[in-house]
Amino acid sequence: VMIDHRGALNTVVDVNERFGVGADDRVLALSSLSFDLSVYDVFGPLAVGGAVVIPEAKSQRDPAAWYDLVTKADVTIWNSVPALMELFVEHLGVREATGSLRLVLLSGDWIPVTLPDRIREALDGPAVISLGGATEASIWSIMYPVGQVPSSWTSIPYGRPMRNQTFHVLDDALRPRPTGVPGQLYIGGIGVARGYLRDEARTAAGFIVHPETGERLYRTGDLGRFLPSGEIEFLGRED
Repeated sequence: VMIDHRGALNTVVDVNERFGVGADDRVLALSSLSFDLSVYDVFGPLAVGGAVVIPEAKSQRDPAAWYDLVTKADVTIWNSVPALMELFVEHLGVREATGSLRLVLLSGDWIPVTLPDRIREALDGPAVISLGGATEASIWSIMYPVGQVPSSWTSIPYGRPMRNQTFHVLDDALRPRPTGVPGQLYIGGIGVARGYLRDEARTAAGFIVHPETGERLYRTGDLGRFLPSGEIEFLGRED
């Protein structure tokens, strides 16, 4: 994927400014450098003078080692797929809670509806943020700060578009879907990549120009719908 550096920078700056990330913050880098979540692990803190705390290779999937690093290095920001945080929370059930984490960023998969409250209870109330998007749109394009989760919810909302980005729920004719009606999710704005390197066929299939608005969009292959509150609900893959 050929990502314009302005798109990646926009995402990093939006998260940093929105949540006050600065020189005193430290991020625990759990994601492999081949996984797109590592983009924020590296450039998020370093862009503002913060630090990256990197586990040894043998500790990449060891919650006991994560705990030691979080406590000893005063890690303040966690960024991972939900499954790794769930593993960490389960480990904390047999360890003394650590209060250094102030911000938990979760993306890349479904967030269990019970997980945000478990995180806040185990980690002394950090902010829990759901993020989503696609590598083809600079990794993150949509965000939802997770507050109280009503017992009636079956999923955590996908959220609203991030700064300088757009999210659309469209039908097969690229017309906007009404609130509550499922459709295909498209991403627009500064984060949309230039295309796939040396693959014109995939680029033409995945990246389009909307015939009415002229906006360049990426077709995610995901389904979603607008909620009455204005947030988008993620409904899964088309396939």
